[in-house]
Amino acid sequence: MTWWLKVEAGRALRGGATALVLAVVGLSSLASASPTTVPGAYYDKYQDEKNRDQDAEPREFVLINYFFSRFTLTNQVGDPSGLKGVSLGPIGSPVGSAVRVTDLKAYYAEQRWIPVIEYSPWFVDGLASFRAQFEVDYLWGRAANTVQPNEGGGFNADQVNIQTKNVNVAFYPFRDPTKLTILIGTQPVYDTYYDPTRTPLNDIIRTGYKLTFLGSDATGLSVFSSYKGNAKLSLLPLGTAQPDKALGDDPRLKYIWLFTGDYTYPVQPGTNVGVSAWGLRDDTKGDAFAYEGLVKSGPASTGLGGFTGTPRFNIERPTGTVFWLGAHFNHNIDFRTGRLAASGFVMYNGGSYKSSVENTPNNTEVKISGLSANAEVLYNWGHTPNDVVSLEGMYTTGDSDLNDGKYKGAFTLNMYGLPGAVWFDHKTLLLFPFTSTANNYTGAVSDISNQGYGLRSAIAAGAMDLIPNKLNLKLGAALASSDVTPPRWSADVPRGRFIGAEVNAELRYTIRYLMTVGLHTGYMFKGSFYDGAPLVTSNPWAAFTTFTWYAF
Repeated sequence: MTWWLKVEAGRALRGGATALVLAVVGLSSLASASPTTVPGAYYDKYQDEKNRDQDAEPREFVLINYFFSRFTLTNQVGDPSGLKGVSLGPIGSPVGSAVRVTDLKAYYAEQRWIPVIEYSPWFVDGLASFRAQFEVDYLWGRAANTVQPNEGGGFNADQVNIQTKNVNVAFYPFRDPTKLTILIGTQPVYDTYYDPTRTPLNDIIRTGYKLTFLGSDATGLSVFSSYKGNAKLSLLPLGTAQPDKALGDDPRLKYIWLFTGDYTYPVQPGTNVGVSAWGLRDDTKGDAFAYEGLVKSGPASTGLGGFTGTPRFNIERPTGTVFWLGAHFNHNIDFRTGRLAASGFVMYNGGSYKSSVENTPNNTEVKISGLSANAEVLYNWGHTPNDVVSLEGMYTTGDSDLNDGKYKGAFTLNMYGLPGAVWFDHKTLLLFPFTSTANNYTGAVSDISNQGYGLRSAIAAGAMDLIPNKLNLKLGAALASSDVTPPRWSADVPRGRFIGAEVNAELRYTIRYLMTVGLHTGYMFKGSFYDGAPLVTSNPWAAFTTFTWYAF
């Protein structure tokens, strides 16, 4: 019986005036390794293969609940215009959430509820499953008696706040999801090659490109197969507009189309290598919205980069094409074949955008050429899977002049979504945003392009179970710099490349199965990257408490 759940981050920016965050990811199917799908006519075969005579009968209808709450004490204070109760994006940016780091102290509590519904009726004989998921987020004490996402924690509540996450149907033509799955409708879309409705969370965030380029939801068509290797094809319209209606009396919709193709081959048990080829075509001339009516999408958007940490191209009403060519690997990420694990990727993005405005004072064309690379090594040193030390590095090329006709940095889907990519397996709290969140997702670097200036980063972490499988302590450290020298915040203050260094500690206690509480603290020593920044005058710090419960 397939079941899944989006967790450990969210993304609240769709639908009303919201803007937030993160990754959405799936847990696994209880029967994902089974060559037959249940319930249905093939239930007897499933029982015989798995020797599950004592198991309860699989259910046609499954409801899973995800509840999360977080209390925060920090000196990072967001002030987003139009996005009530929500802030995201890089600290120091004067636009977007305008997150300042000063001697101010802020505190707030937020919570999230995500119900997941799956219906696999007996009469379809294992050929299909229907899934639906929505989300309710808000800050405690924030708003009541109205209609808007990410609101409703105030006195009386009485808030209409339901955000559509996923509504889709999965077809299994061979009654075997491993051979072929056709996913139709609103679905999770990630830069991994796995089917997100049947794959464990850890596999999603540590394979492929780790949600650094694509991690959100979209409506469209995807095909998955793991019959020989793992293959994935997706066709997704990311946005629409009527860019020629006013001037040309042409009411036709123009689209932002995304096509992705991925293939991965298991060279040995637990070790996989893969390649990818993706393409994006944008004919909306900058008129499509990432946040309807408020924040436009695309590389020419004047508002999007302040929320997602991407650069803005100096071009008017552009149309264009972007392509990505990448390769990746992973080895023993679940520690089943030994104590050493590793993963990584390399990705090249290219393409160009052309202005549709005649006699424009800005660039008539912007050409794109950027490179990104990541590598991580983990060692399971102790007796439980939680006793792990890790070292990870991230590198992206940067561009020292974002106003000319060439862009030399990473290009992620944060150019089109709020957000559109959420690398959140980085084990930091401030240098990169802490991703156990509902409404607030801020940090020094919130997109791997680092606002177009590139990134050089190293992250080290060590964790151990103080009480086996019950109480876990994690210590971490990280540092980062830009790849090029960014322009000055202030004309009379030189600005450097070093972004900062972070130290953090996290303590998690498992109360019951899938029910945990956590204490998380971090401190970042800001670097010369913020010299002269009017909104960053202190070192960022934060303390969080979290409560998480998956119930099914």
